Amino acid sequence: MREWGTATGYQRDEAGDVPASRPPAYRLLRPISDKAGVIVCCPHSGRFYPEDLLGASKLDRLALRRSEDAFVDELFAASPGLGASLLMTDFARAYVDLNRGPEELDPELIDGLPQSDRRVPSPRVLAGLGVIPRTVGDGVEIYAGRLSFEAAQARLSEVYAPWHRAIEGLIDGAKQALGHAVVLDCHSMPASASGSPDNDIVLGDRFGASCAPVYMAEAFSYLRSKGLRVARNNPYAGGYATERYGKPALNQHSLQIEINRSLYMVEGAMSKRAAFAQVSEVLAGLVMRLVAVAEAKAAR
Repeated sequence: MREWGTATGYQRDEAGDVPASRPPAYRLLRPISDKAGVIVCCPHSGRFYPEDLLGASKLDRLALRRSEDAFVDELFAASPGLGASLLMTDFARAYVDLNRGPEELDPELIDGLPQSDRRVPSPRVLAGLGVIPRTVGDGVEIYAGRLSFEAAQARLSEVYAPWHRAIEGLIDGAKQALGHAVVLDCHSMPASASGSPDNDIVLGDRFGASCAPVYMAEAFSYLRSKGLRVARNNPYAGGYATERYGKPALNQHSLQIEINRSLYMVEGAMSKRAAFAQVSEVLAGLVMRLVAVAEAKAAR
């Protein structure tokens, strides 16, 4: 079952890749039968760069794409057929970062920020990586000038708020129907930032705080069985979404999954490697394993 996050006249291009018109805030594909309450989220794989971003940016589209978790939504495309909901956005991360707090507004970027919205900047905001990013890649500035507070708020209203309402609705629905919900927050990482030695996958559960131990243990064991180099919580322990939605005491669990881009794509060219299908198959197996664990827990 398909659900759109509301947009008028929305359509995708002939290849089904980049939207041909302004897309809805999110796309949701549900399984025919949900017995697990697993929600696969891909918040950073969007490839739509609105004209209001391109017109204000001093970077071209390819340079802006350096912050994408490119193709992650495609890597997890099999999820609905495996019993998990798949939540995606077409909006680019450089436009609005859905894995940040709505209060993480950058005073160096946003003009007219009301005093009530001024806070001590988080390390992410200081690095230019707030909810409306100021930089991409290795600190490369996006904008030639500043954005108005009204423009920033418009992005939050159009994209950020509906996305998080969708997650909250999925979690609440799963808890009512099954007694729990499991969010898999899926990302990719540059090979240069994957840790030492290079990790293929980094799993984050905020050092055990965001999900029941069984989900981390099953994911780690399965991925290792496929010959992958897997790390736990280092260098990525889980971001805003993992913290916000991972509340095991309330029967909602969240596990962050970071995939080394060099496994499946050529980073500089933003193109897929021949191994893309193989990596996608492995990740489908991961979703299948975690769906089985969640179904068993729901059936008790």
